Amino acid sequence: MSEGDAPGGYVRVLVSLEREPGGEGPEDEWLWAEPLGSGRYRLESTPFFAYGLSHGDVVRAAGEADLPRFDGVERKSGHRTLRVALDGDLDVDRPTVQRFLDELLTLGCSYEAMPPKIVALDMRPDVDVGEVVSRLQTQVHDGVLVWEWADPRPS
Repeated sequence: MSEGDAPGGYVRVLVSLEREPGGEGPEDEWLWAEPLGSGRYRLESTPFFAYGLSHGDVVRAAGEADLPRFDGVERKSGHRTLRVALDGDLDVDRPTVQRFLDELLTLGCSYEAMPPKIVALDMRPDVDVGEVVSRLQTQVHDGVLVWEWADPRPS
């Protein structure tokens, strides 16, 4: 699938990113979303860079139909978003990293990877937050990764 091909009738919603003036990095991130009508969209991907958004959130967006621009959150989904960056010579394709990510899947998380080092982690409302954070902190202690909350509040 090419970048422009939308899965399942989804569209890309463009989200402006918070940056320091003159800072490096992208100015925008686009997220796959299901059009709900009346300028509303349900996010179907997990943000890599945007804060305060999670999979399943219903958002408002305006502008061109094929790339509307995010305008606000209408309803939170109850999901939470964490960002993980791998340290040193590790990357998402390493078997040890894949085993760790598989453990998170068994806890009810899902993830999207941006090789070689970044993972956007989605936590459903029923996931034991303490258990996920404990496992992440063990990996931090072992020098495997660093992580941050991108959207810690489910509502």
